[in-house]
Amino acid sequence: MSENVSYYSRRHRFPCEQREYMKTVGWLLPNILGELFAELGFKAKVNLQQTNGVDLEVFFGNNLILVAEILNWSISSRLYNRRRGCIIRNLNEFDCKRLLIHTVPLSNLNGVRESGIDILEIGYQILPRTFYDFYLARNQIIRRKIDCDSTRIEIKSKILDYINNHLFAHKYLKFLLAWEFFLSTFRFCFSLH
Repeated sequence: MSENVSYYSRRHRFPCEQREYMKTVGWLLPNILGELFAELGFKAKVNLQQTNGVDLEVFFGNNLILVAEILNWSISSRLYNRRRGCIIRNLNEFDCKRLLIHTVPLSNLNGVRESGIDILEIGYQILPRTFYDFYLARNQIIRRKIDCDSTRIEIKSKILDYINNHLFAHKYLKFLLAWEFFLSTFRFCFSLH
């Protein structure tokens, strides 16, 4: 990879072939989020990038409670109407909390919240070290961070905030939590006899 970075640093705007860059960067944040949700006690399923569907499914027990589309984009990226429409359609296929997670400020989010989709901005694009180093050498690191422990802690904090303020406020999840509490109480009472 480092040979690719030095070659491309002289000639291109990406640290490797654009297709490889898009695949690597597009894969990175959904996988980080899947790992973070798993650390928080949820079951998370990260879907392949090539599939036409949501990027992340989060389960509480066997119940799907959240689906997310994830955009690990740079500040020069633009959300076009067609892509926005696909995101809204993909998320609205599910009857649970729906979330668009994006890395940098985006314009053209019209209709996303109105479609019942929450929006969570991470604040910066997440990159592997070699890609970050490529942009650092070009002084292009505004709203870019390396995938490292401190970055993951920051993202986890944003996810926890979302869970506490939005996810646990969802009526279906409240029902599931109440049902789990009822079942555990029921099991405890029968264990006493």
